[in-house]
Amino acid sequence: MTEKKQKSILIVSGEPDIADLFAEMLLMVDNTYIVTTAFTAKRCLAGIKKSSPDLVLMDMELPDMDGWDLIEKIKKNHSDIPIVVNTSKIPVISDMFRLSMVSDYLIKPVTLDCLHMAVKDAIEIPSYLEQCVKTIKYHKEKEDVLYLLFLLLKQNILDRKRFILLRQLYPDHTLENDPESRKLLDNLKKKINSAQTEIKHFKNDRFLLA
Repeated sequence: MTEKKQKSILIVSGEPDIADLFAEMLLMVDNTYIVTTAFTAKRCLAGIKKSSPDLVLMDMELPDMDGWDLIEKIKKNHSDIPIVVNTSKIPVISDMFRLSMVSDYLIKPVTLDCLHMAVKDAIEIPSYLEQCVKTIKYHKEKEDVLYLLFLLLKQNILDRKRFILLRQLYPDHTLENDPESRKLLDNLKKKINSAQTEIKHFKNDRFLLA
């Protein structure tokens, strides 16, 4: 059995306490993550240059550079590194075209399940899609089956984005008095978990993802 590769995450925040909190939250859901921190944009860029992480989790409010400027600098030289934003800033119209540069845009306060889902998506989905493309390239006879996997992945991504958005709109204290919304979120999470199990079956089938 192939040993699971540890994923490295660089957390960027101008507030060390916040960076430490996010590190703790990430390790709560997956203690195999290798987590490092940077408290300025300059240190972030130096850290990426030294050791390219699998993901950057960053705040938009930094002491030495605008968050969007940092994202553009990262993407200019490391376009393959996914970025998840956590911020107290609501996106404005001028941000809409730039949102395509990030995997997720999380509004503070960020819940544990939203953070876990956003990070997991950003790290895992590209590799799933890459495997599909490689398999289709060398095994044309699997194209129909892999198209079904692609549709499953696409729907799962949409459901996960919906869950993250709804979870931010309905924090725990709101759900306590709103059983219908809680039921909606619970059902959506069950659907996501069911699809994830099915996706893992595809991934573990060596014939399908050779």
